[in-house]
Formats: sequence, C-alpha cells, structure tokens
Amino acid sequence: MNLFVLLLAMTAQAPALDTCSITSIVPMSGVEITGRVFLGDKGSFDPSKKEAVATLRPTDIYKQIPAYQKIVKEDIEKGSARWNMLMKEATRVFKSTIKKVAQGNFVLVVEEGGISGYPVTDITHRVIDAI
Repeated sequence: MNLFVLLLAMTAQAPALDTCSITSIVPMSGVEITGRVFLGDKGSFDPSKKEAVATLRPTDIYKQIPAYQKIVKEDIEKGSARWNMLMKEATRVFKSTIKKVAQGNFVLVVEEGGISGYPVTDITHRVIDAI
C-alpha cells in the first residue's frame, strides 16, 4: 500500500477516531500549576501519586533575610554593584532554606496561589524560622 492510499484510509477513519477524545481516555486531574515553582518539576508532577505539595509567600520570606533587609534599610540603588551582591546572597539564602525545609517532605514548592485543584501546605513560616 503506498503512502497516498494509506493517508486516504486514515482520513476515512478519522470521524470514527474523533468520537474518542483524550479526556475520555485519560481523566483530567483538575490540577493547574500557574505560579512560580521554587522546588521540584511541575512537568513531571503526577497528582495521582498524592504526594505533598507546599506553597509559600516569597515576599514575606525575603523580608526576613538579612541581606535583603540591608538593601531596604540602606535604600541601596537597584542594579548597583552592592545591590546585586546583596540580592545574590538573599536569593542564595532563599533557595537553600526552601530546599532544607522541603527536602524529603514535599515534591513541589509553589508560590502561594500558584496551584489549584490540589491540597497544599503553606510553609512560609517554617522557611522563615529556618533562616
């Protein structure tokens, strides 16, 4: 059978195949991740495994990081060498503290409001306490 005949045969069957949609084969989980992911991989997250997911409020956490507090207190100009150095340190502390708090407990950490249709635990205060 040549390619043209094969394509014609497939086209003739298309209406029959159309009646079976993906959603009827694979049930939709209803989980939507729209926010920033700070730990884990939203692409490989499988809600059917019922693994723990955490949320946090990044602004609340940054406000407790000494390097960020220095930026605010001293009104350091954004983009200056000192601002860049302090933000790099604040971001390092932010990321490492999230990892320390979440590791072994949560497969995903997402900004607050960034995931719907799935139970979450807010870990903002745990992260702040661990700084």
